[in-house]
Amino acid sequence: MTERSSIERRTDWSIWSLAYCQADMAKDFFGGAGIYSNAGNCIIPMIYTLLVGGEVGGKQHVALVDCGFQNNHWLTRYAFSEWEDPKKVLGRIGFAPEDVDTILVTHMHFDHMGNFEAFPNAKLYIQFDEYMGWSDAVCSVHQHQTEEEKEWVFSSFDPVDLMRAAQGVSDGRIKFIRGDEEILPGIRARLAKDSHTFGSQWFEINTLNGPFIAAGDIVYWYSNIERMWPPGYHQGNAFNQIKAYRQMRDLVKNKTERVIPGHDSEIWNRHLAWTAPNGNQIAEINLKDGDKSRRPVAPRSSQLK
Repeated sequence: MTERSSIERRTDWSIWSLAYCQADMAKDFFGGAGIYSNAGNCIIPMIYTLLVGGEVGGKQHVALVDCGFQNNHWLTRYAFSEWEDPKKVLGRIGFAPEDVDTILVTHMHFDHMGNFEAFPNAKLYIQFDEYMGWSDAVCSVHQHQTEEEKEWVFSSFDPVDLMRAAQGVSDGRIKFIRGDEEILPGIRARLAKDSHTFGSQWFEINTLNGPFIAAGDIVYWYSNIERMWPPGYHQGNAFNQIKAYRQMRDLVKNKTERVIPGHDSEIWNRHLAWTAPNGNQIAEINLKDGDKSRRPVAPRSSQLK
């Protein structure tokens, strides 16, 4: 299917970004060395984004951009708190993990694909370059002599996820994308090769209200794309990230609030948002035609924004 036919069709999506965990981490990790050096730490959200819709008048799809990580050793490796199961997180807006038919994996870091088995009916879409890049990295890292020498390679990647992904390929749950491709009606994958990781991808989401972008960790924070300043941590090429920023800004005509970043608490300020009792947030980015807000009606003493 051509890009033009994808855009000309009337497609519409409701979009919610959901925090499933919080982390206490250094600001320059996300905002970039130089402008955020020696700026201390901050609390950042771990996010996945739910998309509900499709072609107007056609089949409704329930898709998730990334899927978080399991309640496992990562919770003690870094300063995480308030981790929640997808059943509870999705339940806040009226969905369940079993409803999800598609998971759009921006990249294979542990916090973006590690919990895919919690969504039993979903097929995962991953860039082939990403899968092969990590496969090669895992093979190559065993040439290092010590665990300390392997530490950076596995700082955000769990080799166990690669084995689980290989099983997913065998079972037919994991589908490979090669470059730019429409995955669902109005949702197009955009390859950003050798940017945040080997084959990171971002997703263009076409709605009746115009395009939105789920950027994954190519854009950690709005400041990355608004100041053209890549983050301090990545496992690719910063210049390729800047190239992706230009592509994204062109698509949304510099309306960067339409870009959904990977880990920015500013998202709760730029969109209708509310906070669950444990501190995890929900942002209502867009509602498809005829859909209703999931923002709960609450007493004035609540944490609603």
